[in-house]
Amino acid sequence: MALKQHFDQPAEQKEDVEQYLLHGVKVNVAPSEKKFAEDLFDSLASIPTGRNAIADMKKYNVDFFLETALGTAGGYFDPENNQIVMAKSLGMDFMEFALVHEARHLWQNNQGRSEAEEQNLDYATRLMINRATEADAQTQAILACKEWEAQGHTAPIARFTKHYAPLVRRFEKSHSPSDAFKGWYDDERICASYEQGYDVEPALSGLTEEPDNRPYVSLKPAEIAKFCGGERVEGFEEFLESKQARQVHRLTKTAMELFDESAAAKGAPRDPSLKNVPLRSLSGNSAAQMYAMKYLKETKEQFNPAATDDPQKKEAFTVVSNCVDLIKRANAAEVANGEKSAETEKALRAETKKMRTAIKPAARPRFNGGISLIYRGKER
Repeated sequence: MALKQHFDQPAEQKEDVEQYLLHGVKVNVAPSEKKFAEDLFDSLASIPTGRNAIADMKKYNVDFFLETALGTAGGYFDPENNQIVMAKSLGMDFMEFALVHEARHLWQNNQGRSEAEEQNLDYATRLMINRATEADAQTQAILACKEWEAQGHTAPIARFTKHYAPLVRRFEKSHSPSDAFKGWYDDERICASYEQGYDVEPALSGLTEEPDNRPYVSLKPAEIAKFCGGERVEGFEEFLESKQARQVHRLTKTAMELFDESAAAKGAPRDPSLKNVPLRSLSGNSAAQMYAMKYLKETKEQFNPAATDDPQKKEAFTVVSNCVDLIKRANAAEVANGEKSAETEKALRAETKKMRTAIKPAARPRFNGGISLIYRGKER
């Protein structure tokens, strides 16, 4: 049956979701979707990496769901509810490797990631973990794609290449997991997207909320290797300490500095790691320039002071808006001249510090403290 037939159900014929045990995994789908789910899990069961994913889903008792209302998200692993949720609209060729990816996040969560993230991690550590776990999950995904390709099933690798070409190019040099892992960091689109979703949006959304008052904890690459596939990455520790692995857009660093100022205004400790986070160079990098512009525009719109009636948010978002304007100027100067504008950088630092006076100590309590992160593996 065609994928379209599985998903194009009239609204009046909506079915209740039922649970089926497929290859030992709890799969929650409507009866009309059972055949599609069976085909999906049969495909995973046909290759070694897919069987490993199924084994992890069984071992850690995860629930699998299909969903329609995921927007641009292809799927995600929800650690709080121990669920893997995939978008119905993905198509089989994408969902095959995406499920391997999400199952890897499930594995990571049970190898120590969950315990690590219960601490009040500094930004450099959270950035390192977020990126390394995504790179590791995508490494697992491309390994699965190559195994399917060896069987003559080429649709997954074709779709993977379409969406993640920089990683594929690096992987094709050696066909090693190490190069696949490092290739994740070559993708300007992916890096910028995850910075926006994991860092910028949560930080700016949390400016008026109560911060985590616990002391910051910093981890080294060796301490996260066990849940990031570190043993299969050549020079894992050195790579994670490199500029390529640690650099962020100016907007990202500024958002984290704004959050740090607001947290300090409410008595929380300063994040000492921020000063050593390097900026991504825009000079001669057209892709980085394009995504810098894209997310500056989105941030300006999302955190518009005119869009809120909350006086404190209005004041905070005014500082954010001013910072975005200064970042645009700073980026333009770097692109045009190949170097930073000292005057604009000084103005940006001064504007960032204004957040401390914009934020009043009596903020609403935050339900879990700190910065909320999006679900692991969620595609933007």
